[in-house]
Amino acid sequence: MMPNIEQWLAALGLSQYADSFRANHIDGALLVRLTADDLQGIGVTSLGHRIRMLDAVAALAGAHMP
Repeated sequence: MMPNIEQWLAALGLSQYADSFRANHIDGALLVRLTADDLQGIGVTSLGHRIRMLDAVAALAGAHMP
């Protein structure tokens, strides 16, 4: 099951980006396709925040591998 974006961001301590994800129609199913450029494009300007998100996406993708 794919995560709820707001809950996922909150768990990372990055709730401030929930509006950006919502405004760009990014849901749990799209998380594994995001790149650092995508995140920067939606307003995640902090490199540390982008890295934290991408690490969490990688962990999520690994958890959903057969």
